[in-house]
Amino acid sequence: MRGLRFPAAAAALAAALAACGSTMPPAPNPAALPRGQVVKKLDAGQVDSLPTGPVYIRFVRFVQPPGYVINSKQHVPSVVYVETGVQRLVLGQAQLDLVAGQAKFHQSVTHQHLNPGSIPAVWYSIAVWPSSARGTPLVDPIAHAAFESVDFNRASLPQVAYAEVLRQVTLAGGGTSGAHRFGGLAAFYVLSGSISIKSSHGSAVYLDAGQGAAFLPGTDMQEANAETTQAIYLEYLVTAVGKDFEVPLSQPPGS
Repeated sequence: MRGLRFPAAAAALAAALAACGSTMPPAPNPAALPRGQVVKKLDAGQVDSLPTGPVYIRFVRFVQPPGYVINSKQHVPSVVYVETGVQRLVLGQAQLDLVAGQAKFHQSVTHQHLNPGSIPAVWYSIAVWPSSARGTPLVDPIAHAAFESVDFNRASLPQVAYAEVLRQVTLAGGGTSGAHRFGGLAAFYVLSGSISIKSSHGSAVYLDAGQGAAFLPGTDMQEANAETTQAIYLEYLVTAVGKDFEVPLSQPPGS
């Protein structure tokens, strides 16, 4: 039995010596960890490809009176998000009622928007559009372009399938997101309160309610709420299939 113990002891000693000689990854900087953050995934979908040529991200805001109907032509795949009230989304023979805080991704199909409620409905259509569509009239007089990003060159966006994800983030007063890096386009839009976004690609961006910002894939970033009241914002993330969706970082951007 003693002869069996020696190899086991030797193996344990060798492992211990190897561990002593290896380099352990640095502990995360506490400032890079999330604090007072709640992330809620609202909906997601996949597209075969993005529009050809340069593209941009657009959040279109609607304040739709009760009973008002919008007959929408076929356009790029998009996500419908409801901020207040009720939105009935009719896709062919199917219909779905979305209430405040809910979202639905849909493909490029002819569809209809109806407010079946008794109060105005505030909702958004969020999508990646070809830059050639800039300046074209919106679908209805009640539509308003709440946020439009800069044009993104396709050199950073391969011609492959993409996942589109919409998330709602709540930051408590004084809270921060974790430091992170998205593998695809990342757009932010503030619903209430205000946030700052510190990134590795320039000075911090400050956003109040009704304002947005967008970043290229691979940008190190971290959001913060310097106010005493909570902030709520949307994250619209468009990631090439096969790329990392989100990578946590051990250091805040610029450290």
